Amino acid sequence: MENCFILIFSKDNKYSANILLAAIEHRVKNFNFYLLQWDLNKTLIQDIIDISRKCRKIVIGFTFMTPQILVVRDLVNLMRKYIENAIFIAGGPHASGDPLGTITKLGFDIVIYGEGEETLIDMLNAISSNNDFRVCGTAYMEGDKLVIRRKTKRVDLNLYEPFPYWRNRFNPIEIMRGCSSACYFCQVSYIFSSPRYRDVDNIVKYSKLMLSKGLKDIRFIAPNSLGYGSVDGIKPNFDALSLLLQKLHQNIRRYDGRIFFGTFPSEIRPDSIIEDIVKEMRRYVDNNRVIIGAQSGSNKILRIIHRNHSVEDVLTAIDILNKYGFSVDIDIIFGFPFEDEDDLKDTISFIQKIDRYNTRLHIHTFIPLPGTPYSDLNTRFLYGEARKIVIKNIGLGKAYGEWLEQEKIARFVMELRNNKMIYSLRDIIKNSKIYSC
Repeated sequence: MENCFILIFSKDNKYSANILLAAIEHRVKNFNFYLLQWDLNKTLIQDIIDISRKCRKIVIGFTFMTPQILVVRDLVNLMRKYIENAIFIAGGPHASGDPLGTITKLGFDIVIYGEGEETLIDMLNAISSNNDFRVCGTAYMEGDKLVIRRKTKRVDLNLYEPFPYWRNRFNPIEIMRGCSSACYFCQVSYIFSSPRYRDVDNIVKYSKLMLSKGLKDIRFIAPNSLGYGSVDGIKPNFDALSLLLQKLHQNIRRYDGRIFFGTFPSEIRPDSIIEDIVKEMRRYVDNNRVIIGAQSGSNKILRIIHRNHSVEDVLTAIDILNKYGFSVDIDIIFGFPFEDEDDLKDTISFIQKIDRYNTRLHIHTFIPLPGTPYSDLNTRFLYGEARKIVIKNIGLGKAYGEWLEQEKIARFVMELRNNKMIYSLRDIIKNSKIYSC
């Protein structure tokens, strides 16, 4: 009989699932690997039961986000009824943000805490060898305390394929991981630490591989695409960016492919936008629209949430981008609990100022995400005149976004937190023993 690892995910987590599978499939001994998508698979439980019959040891992994936790909890509970002796492991942004709730409320045995590639390899090899699988980079319960073994070594993206191409599974190429900004509402810095980059030749290699498989549009994953190759992930490194774009352009053109850079999922910080970089970008990329993270039209809010840029930086960025033919989608978050009437007026004034530019608003609602400094705050839902202005702009085609759905998610998260299905960062620290390894 074989050892089996089943990775379960949804369409919203398919990039993470691909990246994990690419890292482990040829680096873990004595395991067979299965990918199952829960929102597509109507026979999920039966399929897992069928797989389990040929397994000597079975490990079931989930990667998921906070809005999915009730579905995940129910699936884990159901699987435990039919599959004896399975080890259930959790990863992804929710598990890293709230390892305490993931284990005690969702039914998992162990959490992969932070980056998953090396930790999952070590864990599966330990299970195969009958060793303790509570390896560095995991979180687990020890009595009534959560133990977090925090890995200090960061993953080198160049050591791992960006997708499992041998299974004909592809996704945007992750060229940058981590962020030095540490915005208080965002999980990226707190899960992935400081920035590091995939080398240019490595990026070109996998771009060519995608093109050779008939894929024409090459996209990238980066928390700030214009931070590529820089010291801090923010102040652009012109030479690194220019080399990347030139080499991509040279190779992709041979396949009649297209480069999409600065679009989802590789948005841009406004304070990374300088004219020389945008001019260079215009020479090589095919997209005519980019996304920048303004987040608010209030300088007070930007200071509080630790954005480290100003409204004026956003306006300058829009002006430069429009000058070189880029239309601009602008991320705006409403709903911070400290956002008062004056802040809303400032944001509305900002919206009016940019009306003369080629822009669209991308509207979001603040969600108190686990693992962030704002995990125990409450959303202050958009109201009054500001809400009317947002709805009007949507009707005029000047704004879009999932902000109404995010309002529902924020209520859902706050309710689960109040019911102790989700723990705040403060509660996790209070109930944890944390070791570096």
